[in-house]
Amino acid sequence: MRLSFPARLRISARSGLSVPLAGLALASGLSLACATTEPSRIAVPEIGFSDSSGEARNQQSEHEARRLELTEGLRADVGRSGALESLPLSCGEGCTLDAEGVDRLRRQAREEGATYLLVGKVHKMSTLVLSIRFAVLDTASGKLVMERLLSFRGDTDEGWRHAGAYVAREVAETFADAKN
Repeated sequence: MRLSFPARLRISARSGLSVPLAGLALASGLSLACATTEPSRIAVPEIGFSDSSGEARNQQSEHEARRLELTEGLRADVGRSGALESLPLSCGEGCTLDAEGVDRLRRQAREEGATYLLVGKVHKMSTLVLSIRFAVLDTASGKLVMERLLSFRGDTDEGWRHAGAYVAREVAETFADAKN
């Protein structure tokens, strides 16, 4: 952040401000600049889902509800530490998480003022075992900031909530560590 003082407060050898007064003006400007530092914005579109478990019972409505709850939980939890500000990102008719879809989301996130994009997808591979792959990208360069593949047990509301809370903590801690 560049500090800019009004012309009447600019300090020069001819300004007539004493050194202590100049120091006070500079210190107050620096503390103000530090106090107004805003957290980076991270765009979070809807999390994807796929199921290759082959279960006979149709669980589509349950999985859709869990997927939406996971998305909302991530949006809320990722900003709790204060290092990030969450920005919900709409996908319209649905998010596609192939290379082209992620690049489109990255550009959309940048246009909406986000510095980062968090994308992810849950995959159910059996009755008990699921995985979530997520990645954070820099919206300006498209570079990968972090990526994880986590497995979790329990195709239940609690299992999904626990996985989402873990993802949010991982992301928030990565950015909190980067700021320190």
